[in-house]
Amino acid sequence: MLLENKLVERRSLLRLVADHYPDFVHGVTELDELEFFPLGEDSWSYRYGPLWISVRRDLYGHFPGTYEAALLLRASGKKFVLAPLAGRNGRVVHDVAGLPVVVFPYIARATAAPTPPTATQLATLVRQLTDVHHFSVPADCSADVPVEDFRFPFEADLEKALQVALNDEIAGHGPYGRRLTELVTRQWDHLTALRRDTARAAERCAALWRGDRPALTHGDPSPANVLFGADVEILDWGGMMWAPPERDWSALTRAFGTPPSGRPEFIRFYELRWTLSEITEYAARFSGPHTGDADDHAMWGRLAHYLPAA
Repeated sequence: MLLENKLVERRSLLRLVADHYPDFVHGVTELDELEFFPLGEDSWSYRYGPLWISVRRDLYGHFPGTYEAALLLRASGKKFVLAPLAGRNGRVVHDVAGLPVVVFPYIARATAAPTPPTATQLATLVRQLTDVHHFSVPADCSADVPVEDFRFPFEADLEKALQVALNDEIAGHGPYGRRLTELVTRQWDHLTALRRDTARAAERCAALWRGDRPALTHGDPSPANVLFGADVEILDWGGMMWAPPERDWSALTRAFGTPPSGRPEFIRFYELRWTLSEITEYAARFSGPHTGDADDHAMWGRLAHYLPAA
């Protein structure tokens, strides 16, 4: 997010750190400020001394159990998993102003511009993801990780956004309202076909996957979530899910242009669902009140990538 969420007071975040992570900020003086970083699309990010504070905005797709599972992965010896820190109360997800907050160790290179991976680094990433795919969560673990059901969880949000886009009142919602109407009108047939194809692919995959052993998947191993260097490290495990391994292999193709790997039906489904989920997120934003700020400008560009105006 390019702009800070002013509904989340910085003093509340500092109080969270003082209450639950006192050992990590011992020696950090009051002169050290909470620094906002305009990074990521699903969270507002801050640094405070040795800590990285992530205020999540993806409420619908937020599952605390995924962060607990990331801790298990790292504790099992998978040091390439950049897991969050448990607070003094043992919890890894906290609440501030009604939003989930997760705290991580600060890693300087995570804030640097991503660098293209070498073939060797990509091969390492594939091995690491394969290792995660075969991980078995201990039977006594309470981490609740979602399981793939091949549904599109934001179907209602997409339908609502499209209907609002066709309403004349949308022009009063913000500077991109009328542009959304024009875009949706022009691309209506394409959107209809995309929704139909995604539904058919979901039915096919659900039938094929029945009885398969699920894999523990990351979901978005993209340049924003993988640190390439002497070591390859993977962060942001909030989208973790028990699913076919193609969920990750499709993401690698999308992010790094790697050759598609796995069953074509599943690769196709994850391509379609990703595209539809991106369109939904941005269409929903512009169908509601917005100001045309820097975040809006960036998100309109992303919408245009998936749904070109011409």
